[in-house]
This record gives sequence, C-alpha cells and structure tokens, in this order.
Amino acid sequence: MPEIAYVNGEFLPLERAMVHVEDRGFQFADAVYEVIRTYRGKPFAIDEHLGRLFRSLEGIRLRHAFMADDLKALIAEAVQRAGFAESVIYLQVTRGRAPRHRGIPSQSEPTLVITVREFHSVAHLRETGVSVITVPDNRWARCDIKTVALLANVLAYHAAREAGAHDAVFIEPDGSVSEATAGNVFVVIENRLSTPPKGPKILSGVTRDKVLQATRSAGIEAREEQITKADLFKTEEVFLTSTTAEIVPVIAVDRRKVGAGKPGPVAARVYQQFVRMFVQK
Repeated sequence: MPEIAYVNGEFLPLERAMVHVEDRGFQFADAVYEVIRTYRGKPFAIDEHLGRLFRSLEGIRLRHAFMADDLKALIAEAVQRAGFAESVIYLQVTRGRAPRHRGIPSQSEPTLVITVREFHSVAHLRETGVSVITVPDNRWARCDIKTVALLANVLAYHAAREAGAHDAVFIEPDGSVSEATAGNVFVVIENRLSTPPKGPKILSGVTRDKVLQATRSAGIEAREEQITKADLFKTEEVFLTSTTAEIVPVIAVDRRKVGAGKPGPVAARVYQQFVRMFVQK
C-alpha cells in the first residue's frame, strides 16, 4: 500500500512530493504542524488536533483560507487512498513561497502538506518501560505553539540515544520539568498523579488531556502543577504520553531507578481506562 502525500491541491506518492526551495518552512521553520493517529482507520480526536493547529496558525500570524472541514475532508481522502489498517497522519502548514527575507511577506500563499504513513505500534514499551535522561531546556519561549522549529528537540533526543536512553526530559533553569522531546510528563507521588500545567513552557498534548480525563474517571487524583527534577527521583512512577505512543512508563531517569524499576500499577490502570473511554468506544 502506498505512502501518500498531499501538497497544495495534489495527491501523489510520498517519494514524489516536493516544495519549493524558497518555501519559508524550509528556510525559516516558518510553519506549524500536527500529528494524528487512527484507531480502526478513523483519525483520533481530530477536532482537538485541528483546534490546536488553528491556535498555532494564529500564534505565528499565518493567514489562510481553509477551514477545519476542508482539512478533515483532505485527511479522510488521504487515509482512504493510502489504505493502511492504521495510519499516522502528518499535517504541516508553512507561510509559503517567497524571496528569502526575515520579514513576513505581505503576499504569499500557504503551503499545505499532508502525509500518511503506516502506523507501527510501540505497545511493547508499556511492558518493558523506558529510560530517559534530563537536559537543560534551551528552546524558545513559546513551546505551546506547535512549530516545526524542533532542532533543540532533535539534539536532545540524539543525546538520549547516545546515552542509551529512550528519550530526554527538558528541565528549566529553576529545576522545574517541562516535557519530553515529543511528549508530556506525568509523575505519581503518594497515589496522586501530577503533570506540568498548561502554558508557554509545554505543548499541551491532546493525549495528555485525554489521560487526565481517564485518570479522574478511574478515581485517581490528578493535578496540573509544577513538578521538579528532584520529584523525578522520589516519585513512585513516571510516564510519558504522546499521540503515537499513548502511555509509556519510565523506569529510570539519568540511570537512577524510578520506584521499583519497572512499569507501575497507576500507569497500567490509567491506560486501561484510557482505552475504555477513548479507543473502544
């Protein structure tokens, strides 16, 4: 089955998809994006994902003429054309083609790109757990806008892999935890679940919000509050959440064991409730 791309009005095989060399997404990372997965072939939480996309577009003042329903129709057609049992959908909007200059062009048409690839499950990570390292958070101050300017995330992830870890967690200068390179962070202390609050320091994940709902529905106290690097070393459990991985337990931070050093019961209970509420419905 083919990996499909849509670029500015045309569906084509992914390997043939191209944008202009002067596209501002390529030259300035002047673009935003979303990643959506399917369950049983249907895009999950598409309204929430597209709502965040439009907030990101507003955040970088990128003018556009399309509406959410336009994107839903394009995504549905792309998924149908690809024909995978389950898919990962990547959606990117750039400010478009313009002569290279740091000024925002007065006239430019956005570039809209959608790709569809086959989804490959990482469910085994819920059974084994993963290790992470901590790194200083040297990203820009508007992490709540989902831009393609991800070089700091790329380098942090590379540092984690070089250290034999699965991912990296960003730590602010004051010692507070922000997020992982592609997911949100949760900790369990005395059977209470905590995750950093919404704001400019994190990208508030769609899965993060669903996990909070599932947690409370399961009768577990959940708070959005500041957590610190020190908390990572005294917590009973740590786990990460993201669109493609859902919930992944963390069993070691900076080579120090978390709790019993294996996936914990709270993460398992929350995941089971997440599946009941949002996947099996």
